[in-house]
Amino acid sequence: MNTKKSVKKILIGICLLTIVGCSSSTPKKEYYENLQSTSQKNNLKGDRVELYSGYKKDKFPVAKPIPYLSYVNDTLVPKTPFKSYSENEFLAFYKNIKAKGHGDNSSYWRWHFKLTKKELNNILNKTLPALSSRRSREVLTYSNGEWIAKPLPLNPVGELQDLKVVQRGQSGLIIKLLVKGTRGKYLVVKEGNIRNVLGLSKSSTGTEVKVYGAKGGSEKYLDKPISRNPSLLPSGFFSFEKTSAGEYKFYGGGYGHGSGVPQWSAMDLTKNKGYSYQKVLQRYYTNTKLRDINSVAGIGKNIRVGIMTSGFSSIDHSKIGIYSYGTIKLKSKGGDLKINPRTYVEFINQNGFTSVLIGGKVKLKTKHYISLSSNRMISVTNIKRNVKNYKYPSYRGSFEIRQSKNKGKLNLINEVSIEDYLLQVVPSEMPKSFGLEALKVQAIAARTYAAKDILRKRYQSLGFHILDSTQSQVYNNLDENEVAVQAVKSTKGLILVHEGKPIDAKYYSTSSGFNSNAHNVW
Repeated sequence: MNTKKSVKKILIGICLLTIVGCSSSTPKKEYYENLQSTSQKNNLKGDRVELYSGYKKDKFPVAKPIPYLSYVNDTLVPKTPFKSYSENEFLAFYKNIKAKGHGDNSSYWRWHFKLTKKELNNILNKTLPALSSRRSREVLTYSNGEWIAKPLPLNPVGELQDLKVVQRGQSGLIIKLLVKGTRGKYLVVKEGNIRNVLGLSKSSTGTEVKVYGAKGGSEKYLDKPISRNPSLLPSGFFSFEKTSAGEYKFYGGGYGHGSGVPQWSAMDLTKNKGYSYQKVLQRYYTNTKLRDINSVAGIGKNIRVGIMTSGFSSIDHSKIGIYSYGTIKLKSKGGDLKINPRTYVEFINQNGFTSVLIGGKVKLKTKHYISLSSNRMISVTNIKRNVKNYKYPSYRGSFEIRQSKNKGKLNLINEVSIEDYLLQVVPSEMPKSFGLEALKVQAIAARTYAAKDILRKRYQSLGFHILDSTQSQVYNNLDENEVAVQAVKSTKGLILVHEGKPIDAKYYSTSSGFNSNAHNVW
């Protein structure tokens, strides 16, 4: 591993997308009636800002609300940034680097970058068809008077004529973004898709693009860029303006999907504003209760984690290397091995067999999975993480090596107790400097997230519960520390439940000033 009550009037021109994947229901009629509005009117309809202004309404379904991930106002100054929820108000809000709020000490509280028309054309003509091929129902084409999902041609935009937000959440999060070009009109739906389609990777822009940030109450942006050519925009909370020279200037706030606990806000509230971890949890996870994980059926004591390759790029390994200061016990249907301490062991998949090599010599071959255990931590030598205390990332618990569904590849699974798992999740997701109380928030959120993933079984076919990357929550990427350990141990077993079930405990880095309702994100 990326939210709170509905605010009020937000939008003027972007049709977009979100990021995760929520359940949906039939769209309510009022979302699609009377959508034309002017900046003099209140554009807020329910918890969405409607800014279609002359463009035909679409029929994309409204997701089902999640009662504990709702709109939250984290803005302190200005007190009332939105009155009519016009796009001009949103632009002014995101341009306002003097704005103050909970968590505004993050360099991503406000951010800014600019693009030439050529750069923006390059981006959209490359990213739109790529996104459409992956998420075909979330990129709509205007055809014969209707918005429909259909395959996109190469260079679908041609020359950009208009870029417009057509729907926002009350929080300011862009839900739908309109792209109009000489070759067609397109609607991008959901926050994650919008951040993706405007991604600034150099392969799309053809140039270096620098993103500059500002903390709350600043007089100017930081001198050094906070990012260069990010493939995903920092957040979906942004607005933009076109200059007389044809340049596009983007102004935004926050980092992450915008729903659940903003980690910088948790730090600010606990360190500077007297909040307990319980009060922070109730602020961002409304309608929830703290319960012991053992009170929920079907979870158990252990979690199975899919370990990805370097850079968290894939679950499929070309080879796997193992090392331990203790004796390794290897078991499989093809035979057992007892491997001496400080011995490098390599595993490869060839011709349908998993081979175990020591010193370059094959010691065992099997078509079945292999289990590994040791009386010491086990290091994985074929992957790199950002840990500094060990040469290689090292893990508690046991391992299982399976043949991948992709020929010639292997999957690596770490089975570990949930509490030991958290010892390497919490410091990877939140820095020690945020303090004990904020780390308790993180520990409970991470434990709850893990419990939820165990129950929903989304990776069951692959033999594990959760990934070790931001696709789930980051595990063993940074070194353990004593404050994170204390946070895990002092909250042992505590999870958040709604109606007796673990919640989907979303969290993200930095607030823009408002948290979004989850159904406007996913």
